[in-house]
Amino acid sequence: MKTPILLITLMFLVSIAFAVQKVDTITIEVEVSELTLVDINPASLTWTSIPPGGVGEEKAIQIENIGSTNITHVWFNNTYPDSRPFGSGNNGSYDAGNYVVIRRNTSGAEYYFPNRVDYNESNILIYLTPPANSYYGRFRNSSFEYFWAVTPDGNGQCNSSGATFYIGKVHHNQTQTGSTDFSTCDNGLTATGSNPCRQGSLNNDGEWGWADVYVGPNSGYQNYTVAVYYTCDKVMFYHWNKDAPGASSATHAEYFTSQTLTPGASIIANVRVYVPYGVAAGWSSPGTLTVIAESSTST
Repeated sequence: MKTPILLITLMFLVSIAFAVQKVDTITIEVEVSELTLVDINPASLTWTSIPPGGVGEEKAIQIENIGSTNITHVWFNNTYPDSRPFGSGNNGSYDAGNYVVIRRNTSGAEYYFPNRVDYNESNILIYLTPPANSYYGRFRNSSFEYFWAVTPDGNGQCNSSGATFYIGKVHHNQTQTGSTDFSTCDNGLTATGSNPCRQGSLNNDGEWGWADVYVGPNSGYQNYTVAVYYTCDKVMFYHWNKDAPGASSATHAEYFTSQTLTPGASIIANVRVYVPYGVAAGWSSPGTLTVIAESSTST
């Protein structure tokens, strides 16, 4: 007897319905090597038409851990001119990196220079009464500046405890002369006495002498560490630079963060520029802000 065509069709369909799929798997294993790596964006920051004594608008940089190890510390340093640019009339002799100030991206955080370098004044300031046989200059900070002076030790150098550093408490600007008489100062660079200036000895760190210092009046001062080159004519005020002279022992030098930054995490730093008085018009030489990230793992 012949099989009906309908039955043959049904058998074919049933055969298709019971087709079997087989699955197998393989194991994927990856070991990530230890690598400390940081990425900073944007790659450059630009401010235009900032007048002498002016402050650039706030910008931000993002610091991201793109490596595989925990970053335990972050700090900064910046470039600065090799010699005193003021009075040169040459805009290219100024370094834009020396204008940079940074603050943590938190409410109420203060701006500090990573490291601001200034040089001995080349001209006599008739309204300043510095100590005898001293070098003197200014800690320039946008529209205001503090006068400083340093007297060398018996060898004519400023990198020992025999050298003395002085700084005024009241800033100088267009409307006030500020602290200009260093004949009677508080004894101690972090002192808060009644005198118009502070004075104190320096600690040795190789070619530099350094000390923690209060910059500003008895109320509302900022914590900086000052470093003076042994030739006495170059002074660095720093806060965020943990590689600066004396920073390993100073108490005012800070890491920008010492909280663990795990792989893939990031933090934000707010950045401005403080352009001091006396900067020649035009583009200052491009400067560099360097971010240093440290891991507890050697990679």
